[in-house]
Amino acid sequence: MAITAEHAVTSDEQRLVRLCRNGDQSVFAELVESHQAAVFGTVLRMVHDREVAAEVSNRAFYRAYEHLASFDESRPLRPWLVRIAAHEALNELRTRRRDAAHTIGGEAAAIELEQLVGGHDPAELLPQRERSAAIRAAVEHLPEPQRVVVVLRYFADLSYAEIAEATQQTANNVGVTLLRARERLRRELETEGVGSDVLS
Repeated sequence: MAITAEHAVTSDEQRLVRLCRNGDQSVFAELVESHQAAVFGTVLRMVHDREVAAEVSNRAFYRAYEHLASFDESRPLRPWLVRIAAHEALNELRTRRRDAAHTIGGEAAAIELEQLVGGHDPAELLPQRERSAAIRAAVEHLPEPQRVVVVLRYFADLSYAEIAEATQQTANNVGVTLLRARERLRRELETEGVGSDVLS
């Protein structure tokens, strides 16, 4: 599988991972510093709240530290960290339903998902807020493997190859999962009054 230069494994990163695994906890701070922007950015695009994103990012790095022994150091670290961050963010979204801003993406992300399901102007069928809520709910109802891939593709902006690396599957499987997620979203949104002419 091809790995972009940005995500390529570096000998320095491998050295830091080995040192950390051997008990040198101080070097983990260097790994955090190198990948903090990517992890925080992924989480922020999912929760749309900087304070919550900071908390979730910290939890993701802590979880990564706990499981560093299971990390394959021949692989790039960033996709592995992003995958952990995505799971932590999804857990956060499931427990923070008191405010629409804490569900997947808010209205801006719902507009992005309009592109995912092939929709046009949301005002054609439903008021923007209602349609955004329907899209967020539909994404949250996806089975976790589909939900994670959707978030990594449309919120974290990872390529198929990067998602495959993060989720330890083939790029072809990623494409199949996204296709199934799109069809599932289409069906669920249709039950909410989103016509098939808009989603075609």
